[in-house]
Amino acid sequence: MDNKEKCNKYESYFVFRNEEEFNSHLQECSDCREEHEKMLKVSNLIKEVAPVYLKREEKRKTSTIKRIACCFVLFMGITSFAGYNMYNDYTFEVNTADESYIESTMGLPIDEYGFLEI
Repeated sequence: MDNKEKCNKYESYFVFRNEEEFNSHLQECSDCREEHEKMLKVSNLIKEVAPVYLKREEKRKTSTIKRIACCFVLFMGITSFAGYNMYNDYTFEVNTADESYIESTMGLPIDEYGFLEI
């Protein structure tokens, strides 16, 4: 087994040096060359997955917009229906036995509840 220490200059050359120095180091150092090949593979995988991710994200945004629009329409429908019913009075009055239409108009006998007595 080789006791050679692994080179850890890849990041510093990649970030702080110019491209020419970086490429010359890659030609000399096999550790950094292997690291660079791994990074290229990862970069290619990311480029391959990016369109799928972007499409999924776009679909998610569209879905969110549809949900918001649906909630808005539902809210407007409920509030307009409630407002419509609020301004229309659908109540009716129940006549008591004293004010019975049957007795006063028709002259027919009624019971204590105002119903026609048979």
